Amino acid sequence: MSEAARIFDFDTHAERAVSTATVAAGVTIVTKRVRSMLNVRGNPDDAGFARAILGSFDVALPREPNTAVSAGVPGTGTRMTRALWLGPDEWLLVGEHAALEAPAHVGTGTITDVSHGRAVLRVSGPEVRAALAKGCSLDLHPRAFPPDRCAQTAIAKVAVILDHTEQDVFDLYCSRSYAGSFWHWLTQAAAEYGCNIARV
Repeated sequence: MSEAARIFDFDTHAERAVSTATVAAGVTIVTKRVRSMLNVRGNPDDAGFARAILGSFDVALPREPNTAVSAGVPGTGTRMTRALWLGPDEWLLVGEHAALEAPAHVGTGTITDVSHGRAVLRVSGPEVRAALAKGCSLDLHPRAFPPDRCAQTAIAKVAVILDHTEQDVFDLYCSRSYAGSFWHWLTQAAAEYGCNIARV
């Protein structure tokens, strides 16, 4: 599917939404137009697999459970790629600003394009943890869940990949089919703290 034809599910909700922030927003919700997402499966001890991923995407797959790493420098024109650990042999590669091209061979591994299966939001602000805690059982305190931690969890009974990209900033990936109900829950959860809604 071409970029022009792609549907970014949260955009339609953001267009109709009304911000509740009066002075300073405790939570900011931004609809993210992530360009590509690839599910990667393989044996991290397979040198050929690891070389193929590093050579193709300029990022080394994280080995520590529930961690994420980034390659590329924002604002320099270099490709921004983020790798999220999902399991001992599974990762999510996210192309922030450009499509990721999967190589023809990755040793014994496999790569599946899942770009059109997920919708993405970025939530941030001083009250973001309080809002997420209404539907998430994870301990999101900075001591327990610092930046560059990620997890597959449930938020308001919706399966979500939660990525703590930087201090007080979280990216949330959910199935497109649940985008509407998840948007409704999140905006309601954030409303009491003053919720600002934006698009990128």
